[in-house]
This record gives sequence, structure tokens and C-alpha cells, in this order.
Amino acid sequence: MSEKKVFKFRWLHLLYALMALVVLSVVSFAVFQPVKVLPRISLAPGYAFTNQDGESRTSEDYRGKLTLYNFTYANCDGDCPDTTQKMEEIRGEIEKSAPAGIDYALVTVTLDPERDTPENLGLFAAPYLSADNSTVSWDFITGDPLRVRYMVGGGFNLFYEAEASPNQGSDYEIKFYPLFVLVDGWGIIRAEYPTKNLDYEEVINDINFLTVEINNSDGAAKYAYEAAHLFRCYP
Repeated sequence: MSEKKVFKFRWLHLLYALMALVVLSVVSFAVFQPVKVLPRISLAPGYAFTNQDGESRTSEDYRGKLTLYNFTYANCDGDCPDTTQKMEEIRGEIEKSAPAGIDYALVTVTLDPERDTPENLGLFAAPYLSADNSTVSWDFITGDPLRVRYMVGGGFNLFYEAEASPNQGSDYEIKFYPLFVLVDGWGIIRAEYPTKNLDYEEVINDINFLTVEINNSDGAAKYAYEAAHLFRCYP
């Protein structure tokens, strides 16, 4: 065999070895999943609304923060799922147990913007925000009814509708399924909790996963996390 053919033969062997190593690495990563990530479910909706203090709040205000959303309305009582109390409790859990060095926020979106003006939301929010010295911000937001429906129904896939209240004349109540949504600092939905009995340990665990990913979003480590998303390495 000529020297040229030997040289070509050796390079082919080296190339095949490198290809085999890459395939083995990919298969090993997919099987053993050394890095776990929460799924990137979808892009969270953009919006521009008003909070309980009459201040403008947009989706951009929560960039860079881990934000937990819930959906309710001020006249929510009786059989209406009480998710706002759960938000107050998870706020305390975040302050106590969530990793430091990360900005957190809570957002409560009204499903009844016709009646829930900023003033009414202020009265509704007052018991939860009284003597507020929490490091976790909390906004109760309202806005144009059609835009709220686009944001809630189109962006967060939560269906709701008004129904006449029994024996209440022209009064009505809002029917909806309870839902909490965790959005990361890039504006991507990372977890959904379709329940009124929020599991605080589950939320804190999800926050821990996101915190590790955030802390490794720069440098060489980010490629491992992108691979984890590619191979759906979910907890």
C-alpha cells in the first residue's frame, strides 16, 4: 500500500472514531441525563395593564424575574377556587426557601376587568399587601376586557366565562379552572399547576431547577443545558 493510501486510511479511521465518540456521547447524554431542566412550554404573552395602585405594568417589567401567575377576581367567593390565599402562602415559602440572588415576582390577573377597576383591586389586594415589606413583589393587574381575554385565554390557555348568579338578579360570577403558571426571566412558560391546592414543595423544586439553569446560562455550561432541552431531560 502506498504512503498516500496509508495516510488516507489512518485519517478515515480517526474520522470514524471521532464520529463514534460523538454518537456515544449523545446517546449517553440522552440515556443518563446528567443535566435536568424544566421544559420550555411556550412563550408567555405580552401585555400592558394597570396594577392595584393605578401604575402601569407590562410583561417587560418582569423580565429577569421568576414570576408566578394566578388568575381570579375580587368577587371570588363560595365555590370559586381560592388561589390568592395560596399565592400569599407561596410568597412566604419563596422568601424562606428559594435560592438567594434571584429576583422573584407574583402577578394576580383579574378575570373580571369590567368590575375590577384598579380601585377595587386595591381593596381586594389590601389584606395581602398590608404592612408589606416582602422582597417578592406582588401586582394585581387589570385592563381592557378584550385584551385581558386575549392574554389569559390566548397566552395562558385558561378558559373562563361569566354566568348569572342564582337569585342575584343581574349579578354574575366567573367560572374558571384554577391555574398557576411559572414564567422565567426570559419570558418563557416553564411550569403549569392546574390546581387550587398548590404544592409548595413542587414549586420550590422547580424554582431550584430554574436557578441552576440561570446560573449556568453563560459560558460553556450553557451548551449542556441546551442539550438537556434538546433531549427533553425533564425531572
